Amino acid sequence: MNFEKEDFEKKGLKFNKDRVLTYSQLSCPSGCKYCFVENMNYNQKKDVAYLSDEQLDLISQLPDEITTIMLGCDTEFFQAEENSLEILSRLSKLNKDISIVTKLQLSEDFIKKLKGINEKLITHKNFLTLSISLTSMKSAKEWEPGVPDPSKRIETLKMVHDAGIKTLVALRPLLPTVPDREIEEIIELTKDCCHGYYSGPLYLKTLDLLENMDKSNLNIERLQPHWMPEENIFYKVEREGQMEVLKGILEKHKKPIFEGAAEGIKFLRNL
Repeated sequence: MNFEKEDFEKKGLKFNKDRVLTYSQLSCPSGCKYCFVENMNYNQKKDVAYLSDEQLDLISQLPDEITTIMLGCDTEFFQAEENSLEILSRLSKLNKDISIVTKLQLSEDFIKKLKGINEKLITHKNFLTLSISLTSMKSAKEWEPGVPDPSKRIETLKMVHDAGIKTLVALRPLLPTVPDREIEEIIELTKDCCHGYYSGPLYLKTLDLLENMDKSNLNIERLQPHWMPEENIFYKVEREGQMEVLKGILEKHKKPIFEGAAEGIKFLRNL
């Protein structure tokens, strides 16, 4: 890349291969217990735009080799609907694919507006991908107290899929406390309205959440996640064999699983 990568990253735009991950300063209202954002070296605020004018200006200067803009990496992108639509309208002119992950229930009217954005992208041979985040069913309220019920999110997934927008399900983080039967339930309820799944480990700044949990079957590693801004050290937590169980369930249903949204988007480009 023949531009100053550091200038972008100082402003919350993280490069990873052919994509840019956007980190805002907009605080998230969801209150998920596993959320890592408050522990990142980045000041979160209320009542600010998801992307600043400065960030949007930098994004407009991205080189051709950056093909995807990823939104909602560190907060809930759709929490301010009008602002999110304004940002999407500006980004839709840049000849880039756009990926969004959300935990919210979206209205039929709002999904129609997203469909319009997607149709604009398609005219430039790009597209919008919407990932719905689901981590659990029965224990969702315990882990995600401020998030709509999983059934409402699945309803949103179906409507978005029916609107012709490419959809993925983010089973991320893969919570070590979620039983295998609950993972299978999520797949059963979503397999007909998404193109595939991606998952990943639980990342924690401290191990306090695991204090009363049997850790004998957990793999715990302290590291710097490659997709976060630098100087953010976390514990990566995985339950032995859990990912293999997920892959087995998806293989049974003939649904693909991806390492992350970026790999899923590459798959979707070839559909």
